[in-house]
Amino acid sequence: MAQSYKSLKEDFVSNLSGGGIWEINYVTAVAPSRRSFFVDYGSAAFTTDFLLNVGAILAATTIYSSAPTALNTLLILPAIALHVLPRGSRTRSKKSTHPVLTNGEPEKRQGQASMDLLPERPFITHYRGSMMVVTCVAILAVDFRVFPRRFAKVETWGTSLMDMGVGSFVFAAGLSSARPVLKAREAGKTTSLGASLTAAARHSVPLFMLGLVRLYSIKGLDYAEHVSEYGVHWNFFFTLALLPAFAAIIQTLPRSLFSAHFIALSATLVYQ
Repeated sequence: MAQSYKSLKEDFVSNLSGGGIWEINYVTAVAPSRRSFFVDYGSAAFTTDFLLNVGAILAATTIYSSAPTALNTLLILPAIALHVLPRGSRTRSKKSTHPVLTNGEPEKRQGQASMDLLPERPFITHYRGSMMVVTCVAILAVDFRVFPRRFAKVETWGTSLMDMGVGSFVFAAGLSSARPVLKAREAGKTTSLGASLTAAARHSVPLFMLGLVRLYSIKGLDYAEHVSEYGVHWNFFFTLALLPAFAAIIQTLPRSLFSAHFIALSATLVYQ
């Protein structure tokens, strides 16, 4: 019985061909819909945030999967209405979020922020958060029929929503790791390969341990697995664990001999 259930589960996520790219764009367009509507973050604000950040994505990948444009319209129309309404009728004047200190610290921080050539961008944080929510929702929902099969990972050729997972994580990791590297180069600082690998190990070791836990859990419990996805022993955590070390090696290479553009293009051509 257990073997039959395992085979059925593996067949349910196998031999898929994906869907259209524009449909994926429409489905993921519900993610950038968060907006702070409340001065004080209480239970109402938390509920609104949860419905926009999690509920909308869950609906787009399940019950609204065949009509993502309608869901986007339902999210955009209230936002337009809130924007058109007079400011005094929709919210109170917001209080300053910066503490008032007597030693001039806020002014100092403001001056440092204005001089920063690479300031932190909130949209990158929001992109990474939305990507994590989409990933968690897809992984949990893929085993149910309410989740369309065209959103699950394809077997050989095609494009699907879940196929964007690994690429999105790699892209987000590049965005977050590029900022300190560029700031160090702007300041003229250099880091040895050993120091870079040591710093990368702090991020790689936990991911590597998670990969081992998943590997032994899957094999020990004889859980259903899609072998053509990562192979017999590989998994997503091992891929993420190698990224910091690989990035550290590239960053320490002489820029006169190797450029990031050349390495990226070469890796893409070799993969294709």
